Amino acid sequence: MNALLRKPDCRSRVIAALVLGALLAAPAGAVALGELEEWNATFDKGVYTDLFAVAQSADGGFLLGGFGYAPGSDSALLVRTDAGGSERWSTVLEGDSVVALAPMDDGGAVVGLYAVEGDFLAKADWNDTIGSSTIVRTDDAGASQWSAVIEGARVTDLAALPSGEIAVAGWLWKPDGGADSFLRLYDAGGTELWTETYVGGAARSLALAAEGGFVLGGTDRPGGEAPADSWVRKTDGSGAGVWMTELIDRSCLVCSPAADGGYVLGGSRYESQPRWGPDAYATGAWVAKIGEDGSVVWEREVPGLVIAAIDAVPGVGYALAGRWGDSPQVQIIDEAGDVVDGEIWNERNGRLSAVAATADGGVVASGWSLADDRAEGWAVKFAALPSSGPQESPAQVPGLTVAGACAAVALLVLVRGKNP
Repeated sequence: MNALLRKPDCRSRVIAALVLGALLAAPAGAVALGELEEWNATFDKGVYTDLFAVAQSADGGFLLGGFGYAPGSDSALLVRTDAGGSERWSTVLEGDSVVALAPMDDGGAVVGLYAVEGDFLAKADWNDTIGSSTIVRTDDAGASQWSAVIEGARVTDLAALPSGEIAVAGWLWKPDGGADSFLRLYDAGGTELWTETYVGGAARSLALAAEGGFVLGGTDRPGGEAPADSWVRKTDGSGAGVWMTELIDRSCLVCSPAADGGYVLGGSRYESQPRWGPDAYATGAWVAKIGEDGSVVWEREVPGLVIAAIDAVPGVGYALAGRWGDSPQVQIIDEAGDVVDGEIWNERNGRLSAVAATADGGVVASGWSLADDRAEGWAVKFAALPSSGPQESPAQVPGLTVAGACAAVALLVLVRGKNP
């Protein structure tokens, strides 16, 4: 078992999460990414709309999944757009939120969604929650062709295999709190083929291994409180464990295949800040690469507070989506993990939770942004990204100074977005 920055098992109670490292380390300067924006679109589907999944469909349009919150009714939302981001149709599935999707060749999709007891947006403790998840196969109009329920589970990610089988990952809630991770495989018709359970932890993401196995990335518990430890687990094609790497004081929220083998991880990094108090931690966005054997190749701090999604962009590197303070951001890194471009929407409150490379060499990202005190689903599309090396000024952060950063750090307490 490999370990990254191993520490003693004891953990202090966190009373503040500071963004000191991310704010001070991120330089300002003009970048080209914003000039490549082709379109951005908002989707108002309820009191609060958020989009946690995005993928390009075979016809060049896009599928978006998330929730359009409606108190007392189903909120799981699936939206289909054309290539320009204009909505073609939307549908509400039975449940609280769509968290993952995979487009299929016939224009339909496989969708993963969950539902919990009570108001899911009012949940204060995700370590002590019960509910279920559903995998739904839709046609090209969003109508359900089949569905499969996973009782007591919170699905977080899924992937369609070349064989037509569907792999699903997430966690199983324990009656006394906490969780175990699971990996399940379905055939193309929705019949369960096998399920493997891994004691402890909450799987957050799923990647397909080149040789037919799977790679799960997750945190030590379901809740989003900081700081967190994480892990990455490699399995064979039947779900049996091959290796596991621990990530200390890192939250691994996404694990994506690397273009040249191995896997790129993203989330947040936590660092103790005793000068702010015995239980204070600085929080900054973090990415790392691990090899096919689970060993750490490199790790980097990148601008922002958290990286929630990663996808490889051929010839460029990787697109990262997440949050800078209270603002959504996209960053572009090369194969060595160095930031080469970025865009931060300081004028918007919100977060980007999903990102995908597009067939034309561009990038699309989705999440939410605040408009007139109302959270709307939001998606943005960039044209083909130029292939380039690192720049001296990798992130656009207009108006940010060291003094301003210090003030933000001093005032920020437990900065997190709602992320059911």
